[in-house]
Amino acid sequence: VCVAAVLARSLAVLTLPQGLLPRARAAEFTTTAGGARRSSGDGDPHRLAVPELAPGSRRLYLCRHGETDWNVAGRVQGMTDIPLNPNGRSQAAALAAILADVPIGLVASSALGRASSTADAVAALHPGARRLVDASFNEMNFGSLEGEELRGGSPRREEYEARLAEWEAGRTSVRLPGGGESPEEVAARALKGLRELGALPPLAAAAGGAGVPSCPRHVCLVAHGRFNKILLAALRGDVSRASQVAQGNTAVNIVDIDEGGACTVVAVNLLDHLRAAAQPPA
Repeated sequence: VCVAAVLARSLAVLTLPQGLLPRARAAEFTTTAGGARRSSGDGDPHRLAVPELAPGSRRLYLCRHGETDWNVAGRVQGMTDIPLNPNGRSQAAALAAILADVPIGLVASSALGRASSTADAVAALHPGARRLVDASFNEMNFGSLEGEELRGGSPRREEYEARLAEWEAGRTSVRLPGGGESPEEVAARALKGLRELGALPPLAAAAGGAGVPSCPRHVCLVAHGRFNKILLAALRGDVSRASQVAQGNTAVNIVDIDEGGACTVVAVNLLDHLRAAAQPPA
């Protein structure tokens, strides 16, 4: 089966607005390429203020894992299973706290420890939510680049930047060296995973605008930096623009999905919880 064809069919059923990072639909959010800022209506930085979810829609809280030692060192992790460091565990706790009041019914994550541990922190504050681990949501396989430091004058930085340039030029089927994945392959498995969760409707239902997935209305998915960039770009209809999406550790991205599978990116790269964690509650 041609991965590009599978991806094309997956994207074709989404009714997508134009532009990668849209302006938020409500005053609570300001979304930019470099990050997002939130102002809660009651002024409490410890609470997540979001627009009301439309009837019949579902809301996906797509999050990145907490910090690891390899993040600090600037080393490529990919499929390498690196655990959270102490700061990462604190970040995971802050993420869990900001999502505590959200009526999450399902907490999903990748099978890699840094994402799974972060999701466990969220799930601990939602004891009634189903917990699911799925390798479909694992980070992009970076092939022979895994473990490499790509900062500054790294000898492999130029090689990686050349791949990024190819992807941004629309050649998203190009794989990373040494058995790595392409953005199209990551997007295909990410969308398939969301359909299997029920967060996205099945292809036939989406094409006909009918059918409601058996899935809670509020779903949290904890995954990875490059994975999240690609998934958000895919949901916006253009995988080639993935590098324009910023993703800090434990970033929160919010995507609303209607009954027909149309997706609206409400917020990208929310990191207020990390700032709020340094402030005492009112």
